[in-house]
Amino acid sequence: MPGWRAAAMALPLLVLAACQSTPDSRLYTLAVVPPATAAQTVRTAPQTLALGSLDLPMLIDRPQIVRRIDGNRVEALEFDRWAEPLADGLRSTLAGDLAARLPGVTVLSVAGSVVEEGTAVLAVTVLRFDADVGGRVVLDAQWTVSRAGAARKSGPSRETVEIPAAGAEPDALVRAMSQAVATFADRVAAGVRR
Repeated sequence: MPGWRAAAMALPLLVLAACQSTPDSRLYTLAVVPPATAAQTVRTAPQTLALGSLDLPMLIDRPQIVRRIDGNRVEALEFDRWAEPLADGLRSTLAGDLAARLPGVTVLSVAGSVVEEGTAVLAVTVLRFDADVGGRVVLDAQWTVSRAGAARKSGPSRETVEIPAAGAEPDALVRAMSQAVATFADRVAAGVRR
């Protein structure tokens, strides 16, 4: 009987040890990517650009990084997660990318409930923002710019950005996602300057 007693006492310790072997989550953030060429101040750009609504599809609005397996299937990478809600990370990264591309323009990451009259307000609807198992990142989004206090707005414009990642691992995918946001910012900045 003493052997059974020792085994019974050791069993909870073995179960506890097995539970502790679960891999730790790896946390990721999007990063601002400097423009490829030095941005020039343009007089036609607004003095202030505020990011208004930024809508994400529910498919990617989750803590896990989502990877597309094929046309009908996706996988949520359980241990590869966003360090902050993706909408917040995308908003701050897009604001940083736009500020780098629009020198002389004050870029506000959150429009808030009230903005000064004449402030340009950028609204973005993300239709797709994910990577596939081959490492290709796709950012497909519509955007409009309106002036606070004015009924007129430009757009909507639609941009689809495809960036090949250096690999299919989550860190390579997130770097490619950051580059996709920067390329999208290049296109929005060009549209804002018109």
